[in-house]
Amino acid sequence: MLLSTIVFILNTFLYWNSSAYFDYNKEKLSMSDAHVFFPYFFAVIFFTLGFILWKNRVLTPKHH
Repeated sequence: MLLSTIVFILNTFLYWNSSAYFDYNKEKLSMSDAHVFFPYFFAVIFFTLGFILWKNRVLTPKHH
């Protein structure tokens, strides 16, 4: 979950600094044209799966 959050932040930074996002282009290109769609997709999937697993964890109390 932590790793997918870091990947999401880094991909956001890469997309914002790509030629697809800057205003000097006549048309805005998509995220797939900037080659950051699949890392975003996998980061969201893995974050969701990690969150579900984190919420469904079973805490076993320590008995002495």
